Amino acid sequence: MNPTPNRFFHLSLIFLVALNLVPHFSTYTVPTLAVGGLCLVWRLLYEFQYIPLPNVLTKMGLVVTLSYLVFKNYGQILGLEAGSALLICAVSLKLIDRVEYRDAMVLLFLNFMLLLARFFESQSLGMTIFAVFDLIITTALLVQLHNGSQIKFDPQTLFKTGLRLFFQVAPFMVLLFFVFPRFSTGLIAGQRRSNQLKGFSDTMKPGSFSQLAQQDQEAFRVIFNGKEPGPFDLYWRGGILTLDAGMRWEKGELKKVDYQPLESKELLYEQEILLEPFFEKWLFALDRPTRILHNSLVMIRRTESFEGELFRLNKEQNNKIVYRAFSSLQIASKLSKNDRKKYLQTTQVQDPRVNELVHSISEVSSENEERAQELMKFYQKQFRYTLSPGELKTENLGEFLFEKKVGFCEHFAVSFASLMRLANVPSRVVVGFHGGEKNPISNYYLVTSRDAHAWTEIWSDTKNRWIRFDPTFMVAPLRIELGGQVFHSLSESERLLIDEKSLNKGWLKQASLAFDAVATQWNLFLLNYDRQGQLDFFEKIGLKGVNQKKLVPVTLLILLCFYLWIRYKNRQSQVEISEAQKAYLFLRERLAKKGIDKLSFEGPSDFLMRAAKEYPEKQNEINLFRQYYLPAEYGNHPSKENLRILVKNI
Repeated sequence: MNPTPNRFFHLSLIFLVALNLVPHFSTYTVPTLAVGGLCLVWRLLYEFQYIPLPNVLTKMGLVVTLSYLVFKNYGQILGLEAGSALLICAVSLKLIDRVEYRDAMVLLFLNFMLLLARFFESQSLGMTIFAVFDLIITTALLVQLHNGSQIKFDPQTLFKTGLRLFFQVAPFMVLLFFVFPRFSTGLIAGQRRSNQLKGFSDTMKPGSFSQLAQQDQEAFRVIFNGKEPGPFDLYWRGGILTLDAGMRWEKGELKKVDYQPLESKELLYEQEILLEPFFEKWLFALDRPTRILHNSLVMIRRTESFEGELFRLNKEQNNKIVYRAFSSLQIASKLSKNDRKKYLQTTQVQDPRVNELVHSISEVSSENEERAQELMKFYQKQFRYTLSPGELKTENLGEFLFEKKVGFCEHFAVSFASLMRLANVPSRVVVGFHGGEKNPISNYYLVTSRDAHAWTEIWSDTKNRWIRFDPTFMVAPLRIELGGQVFHSLSESERLLIDEKSLNKGWLKQASLAFDAVATQWNLFLLNYDRQGQLDFFEKIGLKGVNQKKLVPVTLLILLCFYLWIRYKNRQSQVEISEAQKAYLFLRERLAKKGIDKLSFEGPSDFLMRAAKEYPEKQNEINLFRQYYLPAEYGNHPSKENLRILVKNI
């Protein structure tokens, strides 16, 4: 006979569903808030007898409607995103279904699936800690569900039960993680995410980067292996734009090249970069990268290199990835006639003010660098830097240079590059990041969307290489000195009184840095523990040259041993039931069918006395059973005659 869940169990089940919906809130806000929130409130009102549960027609209508909405929004009902949204709706609707034992079991297992769906998207340290806590609670509720209807909801006992079960299986989980064969390709293919950062694309329009800088989303973390650049050299290269259309620039066609590492290692900066999954095909590295390495053969095949020291993936990346990058601040290059023509292409300007400005900087010198230096002085006096520059009425240079005079980094970068081309200087716009907050605890840089930046490169005929010019430095030097995260978090008055030593003070800030340092090491460990990482691990523990094909039977053997050990422990823990106890348990089952259940605080004697009063038709038989059961079960030498009388009375 299956136990019937009581109100205390139902309330704990409602809490569990709400807990499992929390991690999905940021990604699936509408189904979590609208569907999940509505069903949680509905079930709570039902538990306190304010409203009934919906009828069959209402439930069927909700199922069809929500399935259609998920399909309309994602174009499918399968896949990670669509499946997760549909699962959120399914768990929520199951909450307002029936309240029997079977329904509670289904809901508990759906919560396991809901947790797993979120774990497919994020394996961060915070999510891992949450998953452990959630597994403890869910498993404990499964155990409690089978303890009968008289067991009340006790959070302390519930957590202790789940914690004990978790620690029993934790060593096996850890062992299986290290031994199970690793796959560099991953078991689940990534798919396009709907939460890509807005702003990074192959076309730059005025205002696009300012929108990106206001999102405050983590971009990547960088660990330097060896020397580090100074704060003014923390330019993180992403892509270049070559097609000039005034205040709007586009990527253009770039040639694929095979980069070779520089011979002089003194010029190289080696970085390990942990990239977040928000940048489609972009791979970022310290300006200017010469080579990018991956541990995975799949990622090596997917990485492509282009002219301009650019590295991109041939497929969008939808998960965190880690790679090593080698960069040099000075790279010699060549500029062919065709390339020079490409980097001089521009839209002719009819505005006399722009032409006069171009003429004035062209008269200064015939050298490209000197012309660029002269133009930098123009930006120093004329412009103001802001995150909210507003929209331009047109995309003409004149409007921005002589009327608007307010902009973000992309306004200054594209206008500077356009003016250079009008002055017959080859130029291009580089998009990426500048700055980053250094974590002193683990000695790495955290770069966020607030650090998004654009700058200009011009060709130097005397040095035979591209040289970086950043007009933003002339307009807002403190932005380059402090980095985007700090600069954009301060008001104008605070920027005047900035004290770098005070930025990392405060126990909350220190605790945040400490947690982020641990989380970063956790992510690096998970991402690096692929097939090669597993071989390296075995080599460290003295098992060099392990054949990974043999790991499958080894894993199966471990599973079998664990199963046999559990069976053995269960048998050891089971106390052999006496004949008298068997008769007593059989009597309890018969009485339960009559509606007489044993209370959790009752002993056998009190229970039998109460049963005799509540079942007067069999009062004599129950009292006689009690008279012979107690000495037979708890006496030193129960007689066989008494056991026969017990069975006869039942």
